[in-house]
Amino acid sequence: MHTVITYSVAVLDTEIHFYVRGNGPRYLVCFYGYGQNATVFDALAVHLKDTYTLLIVDLPFHGANKQKEGFEWTTYHTNALIAYFKQQYHFQTYALMAYSIGARIALSIFEQDIQSVEKLYLLAPDGIFNSRFFKFITGNRLGKVLMNVFIHFPHVVLGIIHLLSFFNIIDSASKRLYLTTTHSTLKRRRLSNFWNSVHRLGFSDPLKTYLLTAAQTQKKIVLAYGDHDPIINKKHLLHTLKPFASIQVHALPCGHNVFNAQVFPLILNKLF
Repeated sequence: MHTVITYSVAVLDTEIHFYVRGNGPRYLVCFYGYGQNATVFDALAVHLKDTYTLLIVDLPFHGANKQKEGFEWTTYHTNALIAYFKQQYHFQTYALMAYSIGARIALSIFEQDIQSVEKLYLLAPDGIFNSRFFKFITGNRLGKVLMNVFIHFPHVVLGIIHLLSFFNIIDSASKRLYLTTTHSTLKRRRLSNFWNSVHRLGFSDPLKTYLLTAAQTQKKIVLAYGDHDPIINKKHLLHTLKPFASIQVHALPCGHNVFNAQVFPLILNKLF
């Protein structure tokens, strides 16, 4: 067992924790997915230990982070965090890697500091497009009310979820994710807080507009998705990416979990 050391930086209205792995001359800033922790990047850290130093950032309401309810990640947090990393570790260029919903923060960093980012590695990324369910729950007053009701009275909303699914207002993957990650009041509250903290982040229209005129910059983005992913809709993902012909896209023989022992070595070979 290795000792896990966390570091922290005060960023505006909160404190953000991160982990340092490896001792390579290049830097890779990493974001895991909802409900995970820094250990999902252990295999990556071992693989890259001589070429990269990994800075693995805890998501809001995850790991050592103790954000207050109502916290929202903004471009100010993005800029302050990257400015701190550059000053503390004395680098000007770096790479980004993000899995699932962690991609929303990575995309925000890429948009704000695009010239400094050497590569943006996106694994089964959430945020390339927004599902109707996610937009309803996080960007609509009624959705927020229903989410609050669900935290305290889950049985009331479970029926509504099944009804929305019946009328195809939410897809089956969103329904499954919602039902399997909300077994306790604590988990329901964390899901609500986290979704609302990153709901404005993602593949923004300004970033899309810029990339459409910058094919060379598109080549910085390497995206891998699971062919059988029940969470990220492959049809919507590929439709959104269609105008960006220079983005590198890799299909993987898996579902949403790209870290399984059979698939992750493929990612390491394809991406590094």
